[in-house]
Amino acid sequence: MITVTGVEDHARRDRQCLKQLKAALIEHFASGSEAIDFLGAQSADLVVLDSQLADMDGLKFLKLMRLNMDLRDTPVIMVTQEGQKDKVLEAIAAGVDGYVLRPYTVDTFQNHMLRALKVDRLADIEQSQLQEGKRLLAAGKYDEAIEAFEELVSEENQAQKYYDMGCKYLLRQKYGQAIIAFKKAVKINELFAEAYKGLAEAYRGKGDLDGYKSYLQKAAETFAQFNRLEETKELFIEVLKYDADSPNPFNTLGVKLRKAGDLPGALHAYRQALELTPDDENIHFNMAKAMFFMGDPKGAQEAILKALWINPNFAEGRKLHLKLFSREFRPPKGAGMKGGAPSTGTLDSVQDI
Repeated sequence: MITVTGVEDHARRDRQCLKQLKAALIEHFASGSEAIDFLGAQSADLVVLDSQLADMDGLKFLKLMRLNMDLRDTPVIMVTQEGQKDKVLEAIAAGVDGYVLRPYTVDTFQNHMLRALKVDRLADIEQSQLQEGKRLLAAGKYDEAIEAFEELVSEENQAQKYYDMGCKYLLRQKYGQAIIAFKKAVKINELFAEAYKGLAEAYRGKGDLDGYKSYLQKAAETFAQFNRLEETKELFIEVLKYDADSPNPFNTLGVKLRKAGDLPGALHAYRQALELTPDDENIHFNMAKAMFFMGDPKGAQEAILKALWINPNFAEGRKLHLKLFSREFRPPKGAGMKGGAPSTGTLDSVQDI
């Protein structure tokens, strides 16, 4: 384990705490640059990171660490006096594994340390399945290897489920649980990608080139999913930092993703938004627009009708209805759960359709 802080009193306290916990301390660094150089040459089980270093702030150090593929999974606990919500969110976006406020008790530090170390073992069962598949593949037992890999990837949406869980924990300001959920999403996604690569190799071993190409493509898509989840997580955190009063941050995220060209991601965000506020006509409107751009006119029509059922006086919704159906909207009897002006949720303009 190493400690990284430019404040001598903090370094003394952190070393004292680690000694009480009988943790093996390798080195202490005041300089972030020196710590990065050290970690590039020698591994550490845990990095205890302050926000104040001699040559940079703690967040910059953490981001530099995560840019190095060899250090991406090294557990990092941030121990800092900065307890503002924005600072915690920035640390989570950068990939922290724990966040401890000074002054802290030994018990508090121990809980965060154990949680951070546990994060690295979140996917032990899945990792064992992956290794078994690789062993069978190396032995030329292709059918058995395929069975092992397919068992691992049988629940394709696990990474997305944990990602969604992390976002919901962030909304409730349960930061420790959010960190674990995000880390689990990343690890599951990586394991699935490796399993798809294994399936590709097994099919090639059997002489099935179509199967080889198909699963190689799945592996590439799954690796790409990792980047999409990371980028979306950072966007979601930006929404929480700067749009905290938004009635539905998933809806705001969906608008940002649609404008960035990620239509499937936007649609997924809108569906999450509806779990929080199912009677918000703006979300149904935004879903209709995303579906329209995705080439799903029927889905777009259904979504805009739901928006206008909730609020028949929704002006933007009526404009989109005219574009989708080539006729004015006429509310059926019983429509209008709101009946007035549309709510103040984030709205995507209809003008660029």
